[in-house]
Amino acid sequence: MSMTQQQADGAIPVMALDRIVLMANQIGDFFAPYPPERRAEGIRNHLRTYWDPRMREELLALIEQGGGAGLAPHVMEGAKLLREETHAKPGYYGPPKA
Repeated sequence: MSMTQQQADGAIPVMALDRIVLMANQIGDFFAPYPPERRAEGIRNHLRTYWDPRMREELLALIEQGGGAGLAPHVMEGAKLLREETHAKPGYYGPPKA
């Protein structure tokens, strides 16, 4: 296996990082017209509900290590909410509620 297929810690990435960035930005594009708080919550909910945990971890690692190169600022904001338990809503992971 080549080094391009492995991360620095030896783990095999679940998906190419550029693909993860593209998909995250597409989610951000969908939620872009929402008010800022609902936009961030919607992005977080989508990532939490539909993304593989390994994909979420790779996205968060990109943000923490590399500053989120290629990611829209509102996507980074929503993704960071995944780490904040204060925004967790038990039993509900759907789109933002009004």
